[in-house]
Amino acid sequence: MVAEALGKESVSTDPGDFKNFPEIPAKTVEVLENQGILGLFPVQHMTFRNVYNREDLIVRDLTGSGKTLGFSLPVVEYLRKNRLFG
Repeated sequence: MVAEALGKESVSTDPGDFKNFPEIPAKTVEVLENQGILGLFPVQHMTFRNVYNREDLIVRDLTGSGKTLGFSLPVVEYLRKNRLFG
């Protein structure tokens, strides 16, 4: 299942499925799934690549919609990919 989350198997029709985000490594997917996060919420999957690609973005959504993870997850993975994490 974790190998599939890297997007190597196929793309899921569920837009929030981790398979659709090869930028999220298997270890991160495993940690998120162990915390009960089985995919990205709408605000997260709609903004992930904008944040990951360092594009300007304004997001407005209800409290509890997942905006914090929607911002922090792509930032952390960008820093990790570019070895900017201390």
